[in-house]
Amino acid sequence: MMNEGWWQRLQRTRLVRYTNTYLKNRYDKAIQTRSRLKLQFLQFFPFIVAATITGVFAYAYSRVFHYAEVFSHTLLAYNRYAIFVVTPVCFLASWWLVWRYAPFARGSGIPQVMASIELSQRGRNPFVDQLLSWKIILVKVISSTIKVIGGGILGREGPTIQVAAAIFKLVHDRLPKWWTSVTASNVILAGGAAGLAAAFNTPLGGIVFAIEELSKHHIRFYKSALFIAVIISGLAAQGLGGGYLYLGQAATNYDGWWIYPGIILVAIVTGYFGSVMCSVILRIMKVMRRRRGSTTELLMVLGGAFFVAFFIFLIGTDAMGSGKHLLDRYLFTDDKQVEWYMPFVRMNGLIATFSSGGAGGIFAASLSTGATFGAFVAHALHLVGDNANVLILVGMAGFLTAVTRTPFTSSIIIFEMTDRHSIIFFLLLGTLIANVVATINSRRSFYDQMKENYLKQVDRTAQE
Repeated sequence: MMNEGWWQRLQRTRLVRYTNTYLKNRYDKAIQTRSRLKLQFLQFFPFIVAATITGVFAYAYSRVFHYAEVFSHTLLAYNRYAIFVVTPVCFLASWWLVWRYAPFARGSGIPQVMASIELSQRGRNPFVDQLLSWKIILVKVISSTIKVIGGGILGREGPTIQVAAAIFKLVHDRLPKWWTSVTASNVILAGGAAGLAAAFNTPLGGIVFAIEELSKHHIRFYKSALFIAVIISGLAAQGLGGGYLYLGQAATNYDGWWIYPGIILVAIVTGYFGSVMCSVILRIMKVMRRRRGSTTELLMVLGGAFFVAFFIFLIGTDAMGSGKHLLDRYLFTDDKQVEWYMPFVRMNGLIATFSSGGAGGIFAASLSTGATFGAFVAHALHLVGDNANVLILVGMAGFLTAVTRTPFTSSIIIFEMTDRHSIIFFLLLGTLIANVVATINSRRSFYDQMKENYLKQVDRTAQE
């Protein structure tokens, strides 16, 4: 002990031992932190890439869809009789593209995303390729655009959700094997939420929609990836299209007690007719599935086309397209008067358009149909101005709820579209009543029943 040097004696002191231990712990924590950051980066980077692509694609799709609607209105103004040729040709072309190249591109796209999530959770990822692929993306966009040129009552929002989910899946599939594993169902779910957020510019709506409709799991399992997907896709879409409100800031400075029974009446009416519309669509589509590829299916497609064309000829642009122009007129002008038949023209036109095959969403078209119901009730109760605007917005949310059975999502979407904080409780009240009425008429949502049909189709395809 007497012969040991000063360095050895220093090493044995308590201060040095403490310092060495502290430095070692800090070094170990730094290594662990770097490992966690690397893991998180590997997990989130695919979501960032996919969300950016989704935002750009959603903006481009919205422009294409908008110009297609403008072209259809211009064509009608140029020659009113041309609609009897253009509409059947476009409906047939839209139906044929889906029937020939991508049967699972039919309709809205939300049920396909729901089915994809369920299949991936069952470990049946190969079958998800039938629902989400490059072919689905191309056929979805082309088919829906052709149909809206023909005057079909449909929207791009549902298709955008399926396209976004497909983009997320394609990015996920191309990750190298050594990449940090990300659950396929979480990827698809985040894609669907990002698609809705980019389509409507409603990030909260996208998040709530993922929780309320697309997923039955607790948010803690996918919250970070979901938030990243919604934020990045929304920023990408806004970067191209600028910050905007889908509907604009409609005046809603309501007054008087008549607005309360008006809200309840609108909720009951939209909840009932929205659920009835879905039931009729499902029955027609059931018949068409049994007659797939036959002359009967072809005649049904033509029948739906001529039905839509007839009312376009009689009424004009109010009986065609997504109905965005109707929403602008009802909410931002004094021209809020609606004839009694107009809500049913929009609703029946939506039934004929959606049921006749081809791609196209029911989301935006449901909003415009609900708006006509709200405007009609407001007119019947002699409510004008801001009071009428409140009923129109409640009608939009109520009808959408009857289709989706997601009252909170519907309320949040309308709230974000208009930035009207003052009516959030009216929207919630209206959607909850509409949901109860719709559930009494039909227990399961339209999208849920469509999802089951797609799962059965996938199973039949697998057996063949």
